[in-house]
Amino acid sequence: MTYHNAIKFIKNSPNIIPNEGSSSERISKLLAALGNPQKRIKYIRLAGNNGKTVTARMLISIMNKAGIANGCLSMPIYTEIRDNVRINGEPITMSETVDYVEQICHATASINKEYSQYGTVFRPTMHEIMLCIALLAFAEHKCSVCMLESDHIGEDPSRFLPPPFAAVICGRIPNGDVREISKIRSYICRGIREIISVPQDQEAYKIISDTCFSANCRLTIPARNKFEIKRLSLRGTDFSYKDNDYSLRLCGKFQTENALVAIETAEMLVRCGYKIDAKSIKEGLATVTAPCKFEVLSLSPTIIADSTHSEVAIGAICDSLADFKEMTGTKVRLCLPEGELIQKYIDALEGRGYSIGKISALALEYPEDEKPEYSLPVNSFKTVKLTAKDALSELSHDEILLISGHSNFTRKLRYELLAMLGF
Repeated sequence: MTYHNAIKFIKNSPNIIPNEGSSSERISKLLAALGNPQKRIKYIRLAGNNGKTVTARMLISIMNKAGIANGCLSMPIYTEIRDNVRINGEPITMSETVDYVEQICHATASINKEYSQYGTVFRPTMHEIMLCIALLAFAEHKCSVCMLESDHIGEDPSRFLPPPFAAVICGRIPNGDVREISKIRSYICRGIREIISVPQDQEAYKIISDTCFSANCRLTIPARNKFEIKRLSLRGTDFSYKDNDYSLRLCGKFQTENALVAIETAEMLVRCGYKIDAKSIKEGLATVTAPCKFEVLSLSPTIIADSTHSEVAIGAICDSLADFKEMTGTKVRLCLPEGELIQKYIDALEGRGYSIGKISALALEYPEDEKPEYSLPVNSFKTVKLTAKDALSELSHDEILLISGHSNFTRKLRYELLAMLGF
């Protein structure tokens, strides 16, 4: 099998679970055929609506500094699939990808020998394949700590693994988000011993804390009264927490919230017997980077890229943008894929006193009667390159260009913009 064929196999797999078998039975059968790699790892569940990828990168950087072998499965699935599965922060190699996919193909064939007597065919979904690739990689590399991000798109087969030893709730859960709260309650009730969470609104906090109490699970929430921002700029952020000073190359207040969760998670790992000193935490946070996570691509003109698509995250991005009004002004250009995200950004920015100029959008196919409507004019283009070119056209130094959308869109646009800017 070639790398091209391996990627083709993954991308041609179904996105939703076929009719045969329950979700739990399917992934259990597939993992058993692969030798049950999940039994050879210890993992942390990264849950919540936003901030999982940045928090994971922070923890990877901290563990690398401490010399702890680690693995991470990111979701949703990227265009370059190897980027979803990382060992010590580095994507798995092409040859490893081929090897793991071949193992999954052999396992699928053995399952279908059994299924043939029932006249059915077993086809693993894309998400099942990605989870199996990650587990095989983590087991082969003997990772001491693994991280699995929850997936909000489609069925998440990792829900049916043995319970993690800890869960990290990244991002605030909106009051009334029954689905997300239900998922987190299920994690706690399955036997997790440690929960680390960002500060939550009253309703979500009460449910989480009551569930942790009844399940004898330790709940840790960063102490706001021990936190202080020292410097906030488009080049980075300095803050103190529990009488220690920290620096981030990332900007935005919401990134400090992710950092506090990473610090508390590192301290939890110390309680669990892992050797992580204060220096590793400080240096890990100081060196972490996160492409397309409120990433400043240029200061003059100001260009910011963020792969945001949830309503809660849009509010956090716009609030962080407002912190820099004095240095950036209040004129904004938007560059997004077509869809409801555009109007959400218009409403959020105008509600914070911004004036929106040009909106450049990547055209998506909609039925004639379902085309989205916007309160401002939108220029739509068929390719990412043309969208990027329009976004940069006549961009003045008193305007902010804000790029947002799903990660695959922002990553492609980021590449085009950096090439056009000469980086």
